Amino acid sequence: MQIERIENQLKKSEVTEHVINILKATLSTVPFAGGLASLISDYIPSQRQIRLEEFAENIANDLLTLKDKINESYIKTDEFAFIFEKCFKGAVENYQKEKIIAFKAILINSLIEFDITQTEKEYYLNLVENLSTLHIQILSFMAFPHEYLKLNELPESCINGGFSNFFPSVIPYVSIETIKIAFKDLHDYGFLNTDSGIFGTMTASQGWNLLGDRVSKNGRKFIDFITLNY
Repeated sequence: MQIERIENQLKKSEVTEHVINILKATLSTVPFAGGLASLISDYIPSQRQIRLEEFAENIANDLLTLKDKINESYIKTDEFAFIFEKCFKGAVENYQKEKIIAFKAILINSLIEFDITQTEKEYYLNLVENLSTLHIQILSFMAFPHEYLKLNELPESCINGGFSNFFPSVIPYVSIETIKIAFKDLHDYGFLNTDSGIFGTMTASQGWNLLGDRVSKNGRKFIDFITLNY
């Protein structure tokens, strides 16, 4: 099975041993070398294993819930095998909850969505692999602001003033300038109808009134595909 093959690759990886040897050889005279080697050999593989197991369990539960909607014939195709392997690999290699949720949604939605072509599925999968979690957070908030605030336990009252006023509350610990760059990226992808100039624009509208339909049709299609809505 694909899962077993991925597990074996993780357990038998020669890369891990090679990295440990480099650390030991280069840092042989310093006391913390052993700690770093232990981190690589013990903690990192175990954390990946935990993520793999949790991901597999969540996928199984979701498939059970949606068993009547599954396109069974698609499961047997090379196209789905590609999606399956890439999603499991992505879940193992990424710790961020936004990306893990996205990979799970792509795998599940690939089996129940019939109006998205294989080329689009692979394109969206590639985007999730390459976009940052900040990109996903911004697009998720712009597409589903109420749901985003609820999921992140943020009060709706934090949406006041202009974009530069409420975005630091929506996505804390990230500078507004960095948020602007990621916002511009999403506009360049064609996922947002508004460019980053909105952060410096004075408008009569404030707060929630600014959050109209600023996600494009393509952006909505992408965010819906990487989100589970059941």
